Amino acid sequence: MAIFGTSFQIGRSALQAYQTALAVSGQNIANLGNADSARQSARLAALHGGRTAGGIAPGAGVLVTGLERHVDAAVEARLRAALGSRSGAGTLHTQLGRIEGLYNELTDTDLSTQLSHFFGSFADLQTDPNEPATRSRVLAAADALLRTLQRQRSGLVDQHGDLNGSLQEAVRQADALARQIAELNGQIVVQEAGAHGGAGALRDRRDAALRQLAELMDIQSREQPNGVVNVYVGSEPLVDGTRARSLRTSQDVADGLRRLTVRFADTNSPVPVRDGMLAGLVQARDTHVRGQIDRLDRLGRGLIYEVNRLHSTGQGLIGYTTLTSRYPVAAANVPLNSPAAGLPFPVEHGTFLVRVRDRATGQVTTHQVAVDLDGLGDDDTTLASLARALDDLPGLVAATTVDGRLELKADGGYELAFAEDSAGVLAALGLAGFFEGDSAATIAVQAAVRGDPRRIAASLSGAPGDGANAGRLSGVGATASRLLDGRSILAYHALMTDELAVATAAAETGREAADAVYSSLLAQREAVSGVNLDEEVLNLTKFERSFQGAARYLTVLDSLSAEVLSLVR
Repeated sequence: MAIFGTSFQIGRSALQAYQTALAVSGQNIANLGNADSARQSARLAALHGGRTAGGIAPGAGVLVTGLERHVDAAVEARLRAALGSRSGAGTLHTQLGRIEGLYNELTDTDLSTQLSHFFGSFADLQTDPNEPATRSRVLAAADALLRTLQRQRSGLVDQHGDLNGSLQEAVRQADALARQIAELNGQIVVQEAGAHGGAGALRDRRDAALRQLAELMDIQSREQPNGVVNVYVGSEPLVDGTRARSLRTSQDVADGLRRLTVRFADTNSPVPVRDGMLAGLVQARDTHVRGQIDRLDRLGRGLIYEVNRLHSTGQGLIGYTTLTSRYPVAAANVPLNSPAAGLPFPVEHGTFLVRVRDRATGQVTTHQVAVDLDGLGDDDTTLASLARALDDLPGLVAATTVDGRLELKADGGYELAFAEDSAGVLAALGLAGFFEGDSAATIAVQAAVRGDPRRIAASLSGAPGDGANAGRLSGVGATASRLLDGRSILAYHALMTDELAVATAAAETGREAADAVYSSLLAQREAVSGVNLDEEVLNLTKFERSFQGAARYLTVLDSLSAEVLSLVR
């Protein structure tokens, strides 16, 4: 019936439009628990055209012209930035807490307690230097100290390796997310070419991937007119349309520690990582974990040098018949204080005393040996010249070994000891010391001392009952060290733990602040993009009534058309 053509078109379009609107509300309700979904609504528009039999043109009904995703691009961008800051701050705080747990300060087994016990054992030895049990307790305290020091360093090295592993896994995830975004870009372009707003679900997935990527690294995104999103890291493109640049890690080794760097696979250029989990991992590894390893090594180096400097100038209950320096020089004919010598500890211009004792008579002959390192002329002391000077002393034979060490031998029936080393050459070479090694990783009690505790140099004079040097050793922990920036060993360790506590507290504050910003932005996003169940129920009711009204309208038209047909029969 031509006279009802426009009327039937109005009813039909209404049924189709409100059926679509009901489906959109159903999709919103179905994704109520999906945090990545953005609310959609159907855009309804009146259709123009169509005339009634009386020549009136009320319109041709209603049409769904497209779907609208309720997304605020500015809020989404700020939310991604907040996610990166939150992830980076959380990662850093977790790793600093792990370091604090490793140090386990304020307990009976922490390093500060072990240092105090070690120096306290020398104070006990000062009181009773001839007691074997007291000497054994010095070695036991040293072993406990070294176990703690090396356990902490080993734990930090393990954490450094774990951070490399976490970094590699995060890069793998970022690479996969970049590829996923590029693939979704292509799908969105195809989907939206034939339907307005028809790629809402794909856009939701892409936004979710962008947020996940932002948690890993700081990114900026730019949406193009055709619907694709280009992603940048700093000024470098990561996703360009449907193409994603691959990410990889490269490795270098410094001081025995493996270090991974994030790079673009196509150019091998480093990826600028300023925020997100990757930045937190890199900062925790390179600044805090590596920094703590370096500080522990420096503490161990200072401990070795300061203890050995005093120990080498004291005397034990027995002397040495043979001695070989623990630290070789790289070249025997260069000044001992030059970098070319390669000694781990400093040597200065000064002198030291050599005491040669006749074990049969007890007579001691003392000789002064000069260490000329004033830089004037060409006669600065080298390992070779020092060996010649010592070899000239009666009762003593000295030579250099092929591997750059100083070797001393007392004549038969004699033994040797040292005193008053103002040059520090004995500690620098590792002669008659208590410790060996040059860091927390290599520190150990010298084999000669461990093999015979009588060689612990508790005495200055060598007289029975003299514990003066043990008294000096007991105070090493509180004595300023040139190797520790003028701080004592105990003060340097306290500074280490204080700085760690401050950094951890700052990281916790940063994490809490980032959480607060993220929560605020998440609430803003929910206000725009989140599904309100009460609102959707109202929409369902409205569209249901509209659909019912259109159906009733068509029923009336059907009845009227039947009436018209009956008139023409």
